[in-house]
Amino acid sequence: MKRIGIIGVGEIGRAIVMGLCDGDGTSLEVFLSPRGARTAAELSERYKGVKVCADNQEVVDRSELVIIAVRRQDRHEALTGLRVGSDKIVVNVMAGVSNDALRHTLATGAPLVRAIPLAERQQRTHPRYLVRPGQLRSLGEGPRRPPRRLAIAQRESSPRRRPVS
Repeated sequence: MKRIGIIGVGEIGRAIVMGLCDGDGTSLEVFLSPRGARTAAELSERYKGVKVCADNQEVVDRSELVIIAVRRQDRHEALTGLRVGSDKIVVNVMAGVSNDALRHTLATGAPLVRAIPLAERQQRTHPRYLVRPGQLRSLGEGPRRPPRRLAIAQRESSPRRRPVS
């Protein structure tokens, strides 16, 4: 994914942008909603590939992957009426909002996944994954492999953390 949109630029949105843009020099375009205007402007000044969009629909239109990071109580105001095509991937990082509720609000058939942002993303170290290999096949992980141990066991047995590439 080279074009990532973030709707809701509070603490979680900021941490995701910093995690994506600090580090290895990967060329990404990040499109931010005007929600949290001061933070969005600060991030767009700090990072070359970060742009603040005029509205949330522009964020969706310009992105391949859309991260929804608004507060639960602000979701209807921020998301109602957005047109999200089935060619997008939507990532729900809102606390207390199920994927079913988000799908209903967006009225979309786009792939929708749940994520819990952790400090490791901003620090560019590996998070702990609670999925079996092959479980993310629909998001491009590759061919399905026979289930083995949970990835968390592999991460915890590693003596040190390595930067995410």
